[in-house]
Amino acid sequence: LFSIFAFLGFYLVLIPLPWHFQAWNSGTCWYILWASLSCLNQFVNSLVWAGNTLNSAPAWCEICASFSFVFDAARQSSKCSK
Repeated sequence: LFSIFAFLGFYLVLIPLPWHFQAWNSGTCWYILWASLSCLNQFVNSLVWAGNTLNSAPAWCEICASFSFVFDAARQSSKCSK
């Protein structure tokens, strides 16, 4: 169920992106991109780690941990852009 909602979040957030590109809303565009990538990250994680806690993909774990820190910073900085 979580995987479905994470993918829907990835897809639905991208729908208004062309309108905001036309209006040159850079802060909104960056927020949409980072929010969709964050949902995509959660979707892939829900598939990779489904039903187990073993670190079967250590490289993916390191990449996702780095992205999670970047997503938090990007979310905050997208509010400052104009």
